[in-house]
Amino acid sequence: MKAKIIAVLLSISFSLICSFSLSSHAASSSLKSPSAGKTAEKINLNKADLQSLIHSYKGIGKKRAEAILAYREKHDGFKSIEELAKVKGFSKKFVQTHLKQLNDVFCLQ
Repeated sequence: MKAKIIAVLLSISFSLICSFSLSSHAASSSLKSPSAGKTAEKINLNKADLQSLIHSYKGIGKKRAEAILAYREKHDGFKSIEELAKVKGFSKKFVQTHLKQLNDVFCLQ
């Protein structure tokens, strides 16, 4: 009888530990997810500094961020998000493929 009680208590304890571990893992992974419930403000292409642009969108590292700043300075700012296709390191296809997401991340004002 004691063995059955101990077995039941152990199985309940194990179940609680597993469920707590899974729920805490799910909570921590949702906190790390950049797109989960993201309410961050958009990045203004005409005002952002280098650090704001780096990793602001997948594929935008230091070199592309520097190219964005150089293009912006040379052309007195961006008139549209689509203009990113004219920036060195960006292709028209990249911008067209990711235009919706780029519009979600960047603004012009």
